[in-house]
Amino acid sequence: MKKSFVFAAVALMLAACNSKTGQTAAPAKDTLTYTYKATYSSDVTVPGNPVNAQKVLQVWKMFETANIQAMKPYFADTVKYDDAGGMHFYGPTDKLLAYAKQDIDGLDSMRFDIVMWQSAHINDKNEDWVNIWSKERRYPKKGGKADTVLMQENWKVKNGKIVAFDQYLAKK
Repeated sequence: MKKSFVFAAVALMLAACNSKTGQTAAPAKDTLTYTYKATYSSDVTVPGNPVNAQKVLQVWKMFETANIQAMKPYFADTVKYDDAGGMHFYGPTDKLLAYAKQDIDGLDSMRFDIVMWQSAHINDKNEDWVNIWSKERRYPKKGGKADTVLMQENWKVKNGKIVAFDQYLAKK
């Protein structure tokens, strides 16, 4: 009886040492048929490069703390930006940062409550994106009314630099 117990214990220990826990299988190829076709892409790998998310979140923190000029190294020379209000910007980073400074200078303070972020790689376009969902709290200078909005932004990163981003706000 003792020999069988020892043999069983050794067998269990060896099986535990050889188990593949912690390893994940490669995702299966998506062979489903969908009722819609994505206009941009549905060939996405998540997570993408986490360094991209780290950079974009650093830019968010710099904006939140009004450290606008420190953001410059994170952007490409030319940037595209579409905001939730319908403004479309395409031009030099310096001009975009001047716009950001004007925006933040109109506030007493602001705060982001980040709900979630996700880095993703768009396989068929070989693009890297960071998507962020947050609650933005703006406290304007004297006379203004504080405002809170739910926001989602998509940031495109190329060669380690932000080249484009767009913004969506939830309607009240």
